[in-house]
Amino acid sequence: MSEIARVRASPLAALEAIAVMASSARDCQARVARFLPVRDAHPLLSGQDYAHKTASLQVGSLGVAVGLGSSFRFAVDNHELVTFLLSSGGRTRVHLGGATYGNSPERPGLFLPGEGYHCEISEANGFVVTVRPERLASAALAMAQEIGADSVDLTVLQKPLEVGQESGRSAHLLALLRNTLLLLDGLHASSALELQARALDDLICRQIAGLLIPQLLRSKRAADA
Repeated sequence: MSEIARVRASPLAALEAIAVMASSARDCQARVARFLPVRDAHPLLSGQDYAHKTASLQVGSLGVAVGLGSSFRFAVDNHELVTFLLSSGGRTRVHLGGATYGNSPERPGLFLPGEGYHCEISEANGFVVTVRPERLASAALAMAQEIGADSVDLTVLQKPLEVGQESGRSAHLLALLRNTLLLLDGLHASSALELQARALDDLICRQIAGLLIPQLLRSKRAADA
């Protein structure tokens, strides 16, 4: 089976109804460039057929994209957004600041600040959420206020972080984030997305903030103890 036939027959994790096919890494680069300053996109294996399926939309202040397809590599220049990658089967390796970070079905989440990086995606399949760091910081501060915390360490928004499922709390929150993103299907199909965009924006930002700063998930009683 050709890559184009395989990818065309494989449904996206969400938003299949608005999916767009690409038959070159450059086409895929142009679509991702709506959210991030991508450059130098190439198939991961030279001579390999290339095909990619993507869908993207704006949810309040968030950019949400979902894609699957051939393995490829690309670079991203410095930018003003932070990014959360959520694997639905794909495996990502990001080279940033002399270190390597990744995500996979076993360790699904990867948070990236606005620094430039080089990325390799094998068996591409997953979600990409982009947002301005101050919007994420605002959600974290609101959560801290709700539990009565005196302070919250926002420096985590400036560092890469892999998010796995080692703790039950992280696994639960990753599942909630995935289910929230899956809601976009029904809301888009029913034309209700615009009405719900503000609430979804806040919910997704809070879920990502909770994954990055687990202390924000404590109850007010625990914070007072």
